[in-house]
Amino acid sequence: MPSSGQLTDIKNLQILDNAYCVLGIEFMAAAQALDFRDFNPGKGVSTAKKVVRKYVDFLDEDRPLYPDHTRMKELVKSCEILEEVEKVVGSLE
Repeated sequence: MPSSGQLTDIKNLQILDNAYCVLGIEFMAAAQALDFRDFNPGKGVSTAKKVVRKYVDFLDEDRPLYPDHTRMKELVKSCEILEEVEKVVGSLE
């Protein structure tokens, strides 16, 4: 039987994994929304959208979204969006 510390570690990893999923979906939805807008967003937003679009195409017809969600989760975990945005706007810390 796992100790309470081990159970806490497992639970924390599950929470973090869920957070990566939620953030990935939010980034995907934001990129989709930006594609419908007729304006020029700032450098950071434009860069973030470009990174998202490297991994997930515009949703112009129904398709299973599980592969997109999985790619976005891994993208968020990799911090590539953050790193690319910081290259154009400076540190976000």
